Amino acid sequence: MSPQDKCELSFYRDLEPIGDGGKVTLVRHIESGQVFVKKRLSRYNGALYRYLKQQIFPGIPMIYGCYDDDDFVIVIEEYISGKTLRQVMDEQGPLPESTAKRIIALLCDTLDVLHHATQPVVCRDLKPENIILTRNNRPVIIDLDAAKFAHIANKDTILLGTPGYAAPEQFGFAASDERTDVYALGVILNEMLTGELPQNRLATGPCRELIKHCTNLDPDARVQSVSELRGSLHMPANLLADSTGRSSYTLPGFRTGLTWKKIIAVLGYFIGGYMTVYYIIGTDDPLVYRIAESILWALLFVWTVAFGFDYLGIRNRMPLLTKIKNDGIRRIVSAGVWLFGCLLIFGAVILGVMAVAATAGINIAK
Repeated sequence: MSPQDKCELSFYRDLEPIGDGGKVTLVRHIESGQVFVKKRLSRYNGALYRYLKQQIFPGIPMIYGCYDDDDFVIVIEEYISGKTLRQVMDEQGPLPESTAKRIIALLCDTLDVLHHATQPVVCRDLKPENIILTRNNRPVIIDLDAAKFAHIANKDTILLGTPGYAAPEQFGFAASDERTDVYALGVILNEMLTGELPQNRLATGPCRELIKHCTNLDPDARVQSVSELRGSLHMPANLLADSTGRSSYTLPGFRTGLTWKKIIAVLGYFIGGYMTVYYIIGTDDPLVYRIAESILWALLFVWTVAFGFDYLGIRNRMPLLTKIKNDGIRRIVSAGVWLFGCLLIFGAVILGVMAVAATAGINIAK
């Protein structure tokens, strides 16, 4: 471990172990006071965790540090508060079908992003113990220790999944891919509905055939992708959860639940709305000016909220940004993209005004 890595790790103070024989620990950063999770993992996870650190994937914890330590890798990741899906099922028993389908749909949204990332990732160990439900019942996948890059096509020689949830190919019959995660989702859906694994008791009702299709022993005979599975659930589109487990529809400022952010957000949205209306009714400029100024302000405000605060994960949908691994460079490029967007909006509105004025024969020169 380099001296710099040792220095960075020294800022984290252990609080208490939270699982896996002391290999997973709650820690607190001595300067910020923020709580994180520290994992001590086998080295094979290193490359994948370093990749995840450079990305922002909704529905999984953010990775803040990844350090080599002899035969292990030490990972510092976001702490997600909530109960595991296992705890929820133990407390409540089988879940309503609507709730179970919604959880699977949200997991499909998360996995679809992972499966189609610049370097696609397959989880390989999806199970109720590895899924946290936040206070808004949003699932977050908290354990990617068995994950691998999907482009590695070698057969699985070591069982890294969990019996009952692991697809047959994870026992060395073939290379695992996104259909491996589909298999686990089918098992989890069945367990949420019945409290048991499919081989012990298969769910009845509309989900029965879908579960059978997901858990077919032959990968080629399964549901072929999480997006196909999600479509089969007939759930509303775009339920994607961010890394805190909150809905991507939640407006910036309200996603973390912090009061001070909510106050600032309310003020910001009020000012944005007020200025948009003000330019229409609060000035004595010609009507064409007032309309243009109002549209310009509204578009700039919406663009800043959407892109500046990554609403609906818009940044992750831009190939230019997803290909940049360095966080500092990505921030600089993001600022440039935001500024470029502002200039485009300004130019488009000005040209639009000129075109309208020319058509109507209005002299817009002051």
